[in-house]
Amino acid sequence: MMRRSWGWFLLLLVGLLAFSASSVSAQDGASKLADGVYGIKGPGEAINTGFVVGDRGIFVYSCSIDDYDRRVQAIQGVAAGKPIRFVSNGHYAGDDTMCNHLFAEQGAVVLGSNEFARQLLPYWPKRMAEELKQGKIKKEYLEGKTVEMAMPVITFDDKLTLDLGGRVVELIFMGKAHTPDNTIAWLPKEKILFVNDLLFVELHPTADGRSDVANWQRILRNLSGWSPVTVVPGHGVFAAGNGTKPLLEMDRYFDTMRTRVKAMKDAGKSLDDIKKGIRAELGEFAKWPRERAIPATAEQIYRELSASR
Repeated sequence: MMRRSWGWFLLLLVGLLAFSASSVSAQDGASKLADGVYGIKGPGEAINTGFVVGDRGIFVYSCSIDDYDRRVQAIQGVAAGKPIRFVSNGHYAGDDTMCNHLFAEQGAVVLGSNEFARQLLPYWPKRMAEELKQGKIKKEYLEGKTVEMAMPVITFDDKLTLDLGGRVVELIFMGKAHTPDNTIAWLPKEKILFVNDLLFVELHPTADGRSDVANWQRILRNLSGWSPVTVVPGHGVFAAGNGTKPLLEMDRYFDTMRTRVKAMKDAGKSLDDIKKGIRAELGEFAKWPRERAIPATAEQIYRELSASR
């Protein structure tokens, strides 16, 4: 009887260890979404990275310099020695673009829309100065680097198609939503989307004076109509096969926010009162983390409601 009990215990222990190893691999390394297509989860609320491995090399979408070493190791772990050929970004913010120059130094070509280039050019040197002042990033990753190294070498207006050899990636400029320069990466064969900050999963999203929330919602609905099999958000969890659910949930979040802001506005509440009280009005979404983003998003929706009258 004792031997049988120990046998079951050992089987359970082996199973738990295998599950733990799998979880660590997915968290610390690259999560496989399809053959040659991977996502890297950012730590906590940090930005996620997507990458595609083709016969001719690798395409990388979004990267945080705070977490650069781990992400590069994750890419190298499945790349079988192939070089990083192309890099693109979802928008110009530093948590997305501050690795561009490091990839470019290794021979990668930075790609981006013309609007992205316009936004990045004045922003990047300021962000670089901030990073140097804070001193949290390795100096060799920052010192002596110029904005020209981070800028897109190849630009496009609406769409750019990459043939990596066995994998096709379409970079599509979506217009103003979270910021004026939002660009997605779409794999039409695999039906996988990398959407950057167009999508926050179970996290309050950031909208502000740079945003157009109404258009953001139109984009979310449009993308859900493509019936993607997997969507990798800018921030938050993801898994292969998550489908349209996170896109539609983000749209519903904005619908809820808009409805409640309008009701409070129509009731005579001031903007300050709305910003202070809106979280309690968000129902199931109120418990999401990143609550610091709520006031700015409420204010932007308030502006859009006022402008539409």
